[in-house]
Amino acid sequence: MTTIISRATVVGGHDGRAEIEVELTYANGGTATISLDEEACLASLDRAGVQCIDDLVGRPWDVVLPALEHRKDSHARPHRS
Repeated sequence: MTTIISRATVVGGHDGRAEIEVELTYANGGTATISLDEEACLASLDRAGVQCIDDLVGRPWDVVLPALEHRKDSHARPHRS
């Protein structure tokens, strides 16, 4: 089983701008949460053909990989639980 997106939510970022918080669920049941800036994530979703962030749930995590790679400032923060 691959790592899947188990939740995607729009949240307020530390700078007051919208961010997309994505929870990843690993094959072993562990989870991690990453935050992506809205612009990078929307461009990534457009390329993947995703119309709404709710459509991310159940997809492999790598659908948001271009948004992570776009962030050269290392703003995406994984938080494992």
